[in-house]
Amino acid sequence: MIYKLSNIAETAEIEEEFGIPFRYPNLYRPNPVINGFHETNLSVVTMENKSEITFAIWGLMPHDFKEDWHIFQHNSNTLNVQMEELKSIAWMQDSFKQRRCLIIVTGFYTHHLENGNTRSYHIYQASKKPFYLAGTYNILNDGFLCTALMVSKTDPFVSSYHNISNLAPVIISKEKAATWLDKKSAVNDLKEIIQNPKKIPLEAKQMTSEFFVNNLTPNNRTA
Repeated sequence: MIYKLSNIAETAEIEEEFGIPFRYPNLYRPNPVINGFHETNLSVVTMENKSEITFAIWGLMPHDFKEDWHIFQHNSNTLNVQMEELKSIAWMQDSFKQRRCLIIVTGFYTHHLENGNTRSYHIYQASKKPFYLAGTYNILNDGFLCTALMVSKTDPFVSSYHNISNLAPVIISKEKAATWLDKKSAVNDLKEIIQNPKKIPLEAKQMTSEFFVNNLTPNNRTA
């Protein structure tokens, strides 16, 4: 599972890369470590609004959920979801069918257990440009969006830097973005994107524990 992401791209860089503007550009802040265990926001493009980048709270909750984020996440960690959960858990089923999204990042952090010690790595695109991760979202009672990363089996590259779990985010290429957000996309086409994502050149950099200590700061809801 993946609980830390990065998005250090500036607003203009993201808008230029994807050809989509932020709905609230003044509220976006680059963040080298987005910590899913805090109530934090991710930049997303949704099926509901494909022409703008907006924000969603990281951690999927039921549609029209009324209680606090911390209450739900204390009982059920939904930062990451698998295809099997989206098919078998009733409140998640509509989310996958009707509310898929693209999560914008510049990387994610993995962990590798070696000789009794854990090493952390930052996985990012070789071009260092932002890219999309597969997500699903719901709309809360107060109007905020909440989202989860969709995860699947790790590929050989990620596995060499991530062995505390065999699951990693699903990367969505720009060529497949429209299919992922299309309401008319067949389930089999969506499964193909999840199970056999198009490869993009990735690199990995080992991170120090001091890096996380210096950069882990909460990022609360965005209005």
